[in-house]
Amino acid sequence: MKTGIALLNFGGPWTLRDVKPFLYRLFSNPAVLVGVPTPFRQALAFGIAQVKGPSSVESYRSIGGGSPQLMWTETQAEGLRRLLKTAADCGGGRSAGEDVRVEVGMRSAEPSIETALRNLKDWGAHRLVLLPLFPHFSTTTTGTCLEEAEAALARIGWAPLRHEVRHWPDEPAYAALLRRTVDEAIARAEEERGDARDPIHILFSAHSLPLKIVERGDTYPADVQRTIGAVTEGLRHEWSLCYQSRNGKMPWLQPYLEDELKRLAAEGIRRVVVAPVSFVSDHIETLFELDQLYAEEARKEGITHYYRARTFNGDPEFAAVLRGILKRAGV
Repeated sequence: MKTGIALLNFGGPWTLRDVKPFLYRLFSNPAVLVGVPTPFRQALAFGIAQVKGPSSVESYRSIGGGSPQLMWTETQAEGLRRLLKTAADCGGGRSAGEDVRVEVGMRSAEPSIETALRNLKDWGAHRLVLLPLFPHFSTTTTGTCLEEAEAALARIGWAPLRHEVRHWPDEPAYAALLRRTVDEAIARAEEERGDARDPIHILFSAHSLPLKIVERGDTYPADVQRTIGAVTEGLRHEWSLCYQSRNGKMPWLQPYLEDELKRLAAEGIRRVVVAPVSFVSDHIETLFELDQLYAEEARKEGITHYYRARTFNGDPEFAAVLRGILKRAGV
């Protein structure tokens, strides 16, 4: 049986010209502007894109002129393809290129989720596995990707056998890899320790979420806690959890990262390792927010040593994480 695997991600503006169209697609999504009727949501999304566009363009310019998320997602997909092919070859069966195919689909950018599914349909897949690249379920990420996949399947007239991976917050290989990135950053901090009396504080940073979405039953905070519980087992440094990337003035999940930096600085902490837990590759939230915006905020508050744990990007171990998830899906 031919199996198609769709790796789903949110996407981003690949060039500076894409920034405003990306913002419009982002905010016209009903899972993002929750409860706003369609005509008003589209008008509001257009206004937001015009207002936020210039500053967003400058942010993307500062990280190289666009989001690298597609590049890293394609790299991760290729790593998964190699693992699947190796597994098939070692098993003495057909080449993985004959019975398993991996495609990438983006919710708010190209290649779209529909494009990925159409490619798998045209290839002749009988079974479809939808694997969003978000460890923690939220209606704003995994949920909207799966909804778009459902709509796209209807548009292209395809009804394969289907399996959806909805979350994997404490997948053992994922937790181990995330812990390794934290340990690497701690080792870097210890090598450049300055005053040995200064403790190192680990600040786990997850993407925030409006409280009104959480109050509707979104399980994202619980999933994040599951990841933190798995990653911090045996961690010998003090740590705390905070949230980043808040937009607008409505209340979001707290504590906010900027407030946590102020708290730690006021308590005399001078060395901080920030570990992103919501992201499996670099994009604007890591390269601009964590590496520039919050790093500068930390320096202003008196935190003299600021380190950011890496994301997975092209690490072959992340392809192994995805392979493990698929094994549990029967692939």
